[in-house]
Amino acid sequence: MLVHRLDEDSELRLLQAHHAEALYALADRNRTYLRRWLAWVDSARDVSFISNFIRGRLEALAAGQGYSLSIWHKGSVAGVVGLYDLDQAARKAEIGYWLGQEFEGLGLMTRSVRALLDYAIGEVGLHRIQIKVHVDNLRSRAIPERLGLQLEGLLRNDGTLHGKPCDHALYAITDQEWAIRSSS
Repeated sequence: MLVHRLDEDSELRLLQAHHAEALYALADRNRTYLRRWLAWVDSARDVSFISNFIRGRLEALAAGQGYSLSIWHKGSVAGVVGLYDLDQAARKAEIGYWLGQEFEGLGLMTRSVRALLDYAIGEVGLHRIQIKVHVDNLRSRAIPERLGLQLEGLLRNDGTLHGKPCDHALYAITDQEWAIRSSS
């Protein structure tokens, strides 16, 4: 999936090195907003942080361990959606995502995650995909819920956010469940 059109105004593009400046500008503009849920924002002090992230995601792609896509809307980068911790032997992975606040409410992330699920299950052949979301991030939790992923449980002290333990909601879907959901 190098480019995937979501609609006439929006598309997914494989995250590449030349996206670093635009992606850093988006993160920097949304620093206060994103920091509420994402610990990495404090470390993103210049474009080199984003360049290193992109390099790591391209290395993951080359190693068959996942990939990230930039989300574009009307010619501007809006966020990132990616497939992480891809385990080819177990045929499972995790989806992660973030979106600039000015792009919320347009359905971009729901359509982006749906496209990634379609590709990961239909083309890559994964059997299980999960999404972990901070329990209090209701906007982010709405995406897997809207797409029919099942809440499998709450992971207590599953990570840290700004030095404090945080809990995550774990959502997942299997290939059989996605096939049924997609056909209806």
